[in-house]
Amino acid sequence: MNKAVVSLLFCFACLGSWEVWAQRGHGSLYSTYGLGLPAYDNFGMAGRLGGTGAGVRSPYFLNTVNPASQTGIQTGYTFMVDVDASYNYQVVETSGDQLANNFSNLNYFSFWFKPSKHFSVSLGLTPLTTKDYSFSDRVYFEGLSEQYTRVFKGWGNLNKAYMNLSTQLGNRFSIGVRPYYLFGNNTEEATYLNVNEAGYVSKGQTSFSGVGADLGFQYMFLRKDDYAMVFGATGNINSKIKGNTSDIVYTYIDQDLLYESDETSDTYELGPSIRGGLALHTKSWVIAGDYLYALASPDVTQSVDNQVYSFGAEYMPDYFSSEFLKRINYSFGLSYQTGSLALDGAKIPIYSIGGGLGVPLNASSRVTLGYQYKTTGYSDALSKESLHTITLNFTLSDRWFQRFSFD
Repeated sequence: MNKAVVSLLFCFACLGSWEVWAQRGHGSLYSTYGLGLPAYDNFGMAGRLGGTGAGVRSPYFLNTVNPASQTGIQTGYTFMVDVDASYNYQVVETSGDQLANNFSNLNYFSFWFKPSKHFSVSLGLTPLTTKDYSFSDRVYFEGLSEQYTRVFKGWGNLNKAYMNLSTQLGNRFSIGVRPYYLFGNNTEEATYLNVNEAGYVSKGQTSFSGVGADLGFQYMFLRKDDYAMVFGATGNINSKIKGNTSDIVYTYIDQDLLYESDETSDTYELGPSIRGGLALHTKSWVIAGDYLYALASPDVTQSVDNQVYSFGAEYMPDYFSSEFLKRINYSFGLSYQTGSLALDGAKIPIYSIGGGLGVPLNASSRVTLGYQYKTTGYSDALSKESLHTITLNFTLSDRWFQRFSFD
């Protein structure tokens, strides 16, 4: 089968599975607020480097953080598919309880093309924010003697489908722009059950749409035969996001409809962010550090300005070597977030550390197995959450847009 057809079929398969994988109804309790927790493009290579990427200009892997970096691919391949999926095991501790759950994610995918030497294009899909929580309590209704168990659940993503355009201006400077369309659905559900497990369910569903863009540049201010130092910076702008909400109430057992509201509309605003970073590149190493500043969302009372400090390194002896062991890449990364939320005046910090091991599948493709441990918050505020994530990152490459001559 033609390679282009295979790639397009894979694209449609990913699109079809995106919503299914995203909808779970368990995860971080902190995603209750606003549109959910921000992702900061922390996928693929950036994910295994602790979220760094402003100055990273890898000749082998796509950089999801800086749209200016993607002209840096120097493998000789003009087409690349990058896919990121993960398995997660989470432990949530509150002041009076502890629970564990596990779930899988299709994190992101991107299709990269290089039609000319100094120009590249990529198409992709990533989550911008993620809402994924569940918790329960017990309530009484006025006039009724029996107690009800109330279970809250919420799930959904605000996604961005993007086109990344990057170009090289001379030997040291590159710029990129990534316009995107924002879309997604959030579901919030409350279930009320008595001791006989009879009751009703109140469910609200909101569909979102909007537009935005990521902007970035990279400048190589040191360039020698054996190493190069790159400074990069990115920023983003978003329109106000439109949300259309409908609510229904139905019985739990028979699912008989009791109430259905008219659709209402509202607008939401996301805080912009800026990022800067340095990266040292040698023939075998990438060592990078980033600083990100994200402004609070004006619509969310608990939202505050967030600062993210990240560091990462990757070692690969020789990408083009005929020896298998020399083509293995080893990654390490860590990050610290001051917190995008504040509860009772205290910020909710996030710490993460992880690494990865990548092996070639053939001359043009490889898979990287990554692990990350992340902690969020503390039980006195809302919950202390520990997340173990195992990630598979697939990079598939080929030659397109090239003319071959035959004697």
